[in-house]
Amino acid sequence: MKKQLLSFVITIFFGVMVSNSVFAQFSISGEFRTRAEYRNGYKKLTDTDNNYAAFISQRSRLAIAFKNEKIKTNLSFQDVRVWGDETFKTDAVGVNLYEAWIEMPICDSLLVKFGKQELIYDNERLLSNTNWNQLGFTHDAIVLKFKTNGLNIHLGGAFNQSAENVFGTDYTKNVDNYKSLTYLWISKKLSDNFKISALGIADAYQKAGTLNTMYLRGTYGCTAEYAVDKKYGISLRGFYQNGKLSTGQKVAAYYGKADINYYVTPKINLILGTEYISGTDASDTVNKKSNVFSTLYGTGHKFNGNMDYFTNMPKDTKGAGLVNPYLSVNIKLSDKTMLIADLHYFMLQNNYIFNNKTIGKALGEEIDLSIKQNFSNEVSLLAGVSALQGTESLSYICGGNYHTISTWAYVMLTVKPTFFKTDKK
Repeated sequence: MKKQLLSFVITIFFGVMVSNSVFAQFSISGEFRTRAEYRNGYKKLTDTDNNYAAFISQRSRLAIAFKNEKIKTNLSFQDVRVWGDETFKTDAVGVNLYEAWIEMPICDSLLVKFGKQELIYDNERLLSNTNWNQLGFTHDAIVLKFKTNGLNIHLGGAFNQSAENVFGTDYTKNVDNYKSLTYLWISKKLSDNFKISALGIADAYQKAGTLNTMYLRGTYGCTAEYAVDKKYGISLRGFYQNGKLSTGQKVAAYYGKADINYYVTPKINLILGTEYISGTDASDTVNKKSNVFSTLYGTGHKFNGNMDYFTNMPKDTKGAGLVNPYLSVNIKLSDKTMLIADLHYFMLQNNYIFNNKTIGKALGEEIDLSIKQNFSNEVSLLAGVSALQGTESLSYICGGNYHTISTWAYVMLTVKPTFFKTDKK
């Protein structure tokens, strides 16, 4: 598999060298991202019965890109591994296709992009490439893009199948994946400082044990952002969720996020905010609906603490939702060095019952310290350390001993070389 991939790339490379004048712009680039981690309470409270974990993971990507006035394409492969996860003297298959898409114009203001691609919108809370995860996240989708005078409209869709069926559209083998996805994103820049956007997402899952029954869920809301560069800014986000979950249960849930950022100096930025994710009241035995808001296909790492206790909502709070007030301090030490300190306070949004008793809503506090150093356009280093003091309620939710402080640390080196690039004709 690896030898075939290498031969494929070399063939393309020399083909381009021979017929360089045919192409407008062609490039071959890579990404090597190596991360060493120390875990002693990451995602789960530490316990005296458990030893710390330490390992090194690596993501290696190779991307082949081409564009001219008519089309734009990207083909990328990746290998994700933990150092030492292969038996010596074996050739385990590890390379897979990460992206394979084509974008082309339909008319002056309208483009179509189709294939395996990342879907990234707004602050990435609902649609993201989840880049912290070494695997990343792509969708097999088609997207129509309209842009004119500060107005952007994207209409996207996906329909998944596990094979080339002769009859039917049964998706039982992948019942945990959505069967169809449709979304509409509208963004408008009203002034140099003010921007609004709206996002609506409809995802459908096949009912387990059936051939064609689908459960449809809708998520829709708006975002408003006002910012004065290097002075202050405010953002407000609100979403509502209804329809049915993959289990068939009806859902009525909501989400809100607000933050204010202020520049104490041009190099010191303070961000104060809160995130509100609704949950189901476990003490309400009459209510048959789920009130748990799902963050769908977005990232969680950048929102609710670096230790990833609450990245999978609603699972990570047992359906009780989450309230997360936070404070972030960003200090620009130099043109290439940034220091970041984040403080989070976690609470359940609604009641959760453990051993027939409603537990307290306070879950704990987390502090994250990180530093980013850009050595060049190709090389950067990111390092951090985090500590979390959980409560008894958090131990009921995720397990572990809340009397001890949980810790996590990492160092990540990212190198993004450009192996070959032609000049645009």
